[in-house]
Amino acid sequence: MTTRRAKDDSVFHQNRYASSPEFERGLLANLVAKRCSILDDKADRELIWFLQYLSHKEGCLTAVASDLISKYPDRLGTKAMAAIGKRHSQTYNANQVREIRRELPRELRKYFLLKGESHDGCGRIYKPREDDGHPEDIEQNRRDNLEEVDKASKHPNSYPAAHFLKFCHEAATMGISHNCAENTDSLEDHLRKFCLDPGFVFADSDPWYFAGLVNTLRDFHKQWIASKSATVVVTALGKKVCETLDYTLYSRSLALMEGTARTGKSFAARSWCSQRPGVARFVEVPPSNDESSFFRALARGLGIGSSLQYKLGELRERVESVLLASDLLLVLDEAHRLWPQRNLRYCFPTRINWVMAMANAGVPICMVSTPQFIEWQKAAEEKGGWNSAQLTGRIGHYELLPASLDVADLMAVGKAVLPEAGKDVLRALAAYARTSARYLAAVDSIAKRAKYIAQRAGRTQCNTDDVRTAMQESVIPSDTRLVHTLEATRKNKSGSRSTQPLPEAVLPTAPAKTQIEAPARDTRPAPASHSGFTSRSDAVQLIEG
Repeated sequence: MTTRRAKDDSVFHQNRYASSPEFERGLLANLVAKRCSILDDKADRELIWFLQYLSHKEGCLTAVASDLISKYPDRLGTKAMAAIGKRHSQTYNANQVREIRRELPRELRKYFLLKGESHDGCGRIYKPREDDGHPEDIEQNRRDNLEEVDKASKHPNSYPAAHFLKFCHEAATMGISHNCAENTDSLEDHLRKFCLDPGFVFADSDPWYFAGLVNTLRDFHKQWIASKSATVVVTALGKKVCETLDYTLYSRSLALMEGTARTGKSFAARSWCSQRPGVARFVEVPPSNDESSFFRALARGLGIGSSLQYKLGELRERVESVLLASDLLLVLDEAHRLWPQRNLRYCFPTRINWVMAMANAGVPICMVSTPQFIEWQKAAEEKGGWNSAQLTGRIGHYELLPASLDVADLMAVGKAVLPEAGKDVLRALAAYARTSARYLAAVDSIAKRAKYIAQRAGRTQCNTDDVRTAMQESVIPSDTRLVHTLEATRKNKSGSRSTQPLPEAVLPTAPAKTQIEAPARDTRPAPASHSGFTSRSDAVQLIEG
């Protein structure tokens, strides 16, 4: 980061705030990797990578600390409080207060003085006496000691547990500043050090105000994964995706998954990674031909600073340092973009070579792609003279995914995005998706349109009529007219463009009242065209998109 700072009274420039600490969101993966490299327990490393993942999400570690305090309020407190009890109605006697007080930083013990006790400037507790003092000023010291003794006699003999709990809650949320000792960090700051400080020992890294923090973090991790898994619909294709990723992580090998577009393979891979943030990262390969954009995408996916000031070599070193020092599985979506996108005769597949180098070093990588991956591989071999055996020999597993989903899976997907829809609507939705070249994207379009119709009507939830209206009056006509428009603007054999009037779309009647069993969509390669779309002769014409 730059060390330049602008004075408050200097001429205003937009970039004067570029070095503000508020912009430092998320823990840098290359620094977390160093911390994890000295941890022997795999579960400990997974927990830290989970926190690093959350630090780059909305709210950062502030939200994590807030969730821990709100979800586990009964776990706030010292070890002695946990052993004695922490009921709000409970009262701690003098011996219990002394036992709890010993676990507090010395300077904070002055907030819980018992009857007859006093303290010095740095928190040392003692019992004052009337005859304390030096001979040269006996009278003055005697008067001071009398005041101190009188003040000490007014302290209570016991404290409510609620006072200690409130004190722990304030320490966890805001931290506490000390005069004579190291400050007490808030829970957010403690989590940050927990993920970065190599001096933190897991067995003894709980803050005094949150005994059992590490075990609480493990419970939080499990509950977070369960909540993410509960909302995901796993289709037959999704199960194959999950099994392939599980095996790739276990074997720490290089894998390739190929599947037809818009069948949900990318969604399944992304969901699998989001449910396992302690062991995997999902990155979409950018549609470019340069290395800089590729490594910037990797840096963003891993949680590494990707400032435009970084040179390609710096980005590459940071990315490699994370992957080589961690247990993370790297999932590369749109993997066909790893191949050169133009000038195949002269381009060298540098991205593919980097993937192979990482696989050779033991980094588990799974490439998710459409059938274009093999096509581009053949093109690189034929036009550039590249030896495909270098890659195929390193692929530990190849998975060819199903080309389509059955009606039950499509209905389950529809139910997930439109829980208000009935079975008849879901069945029609599934039939529409199977005949559509857009496939699952068609279901998503209908869901968004139905929710938009409900929002325009002043409702927070859509109903069956909204779904039917979205299908009949919006999505199907829109798709059909787009096909007609693309067909009308294609060049004919003579090179001129068609100027024929566009035919009106023929819409089906009330799909929600009809049980449609449509054939699966055609997944054969489409004939070449300038637009990339093909016309279809189904009952409802849709687009390939």
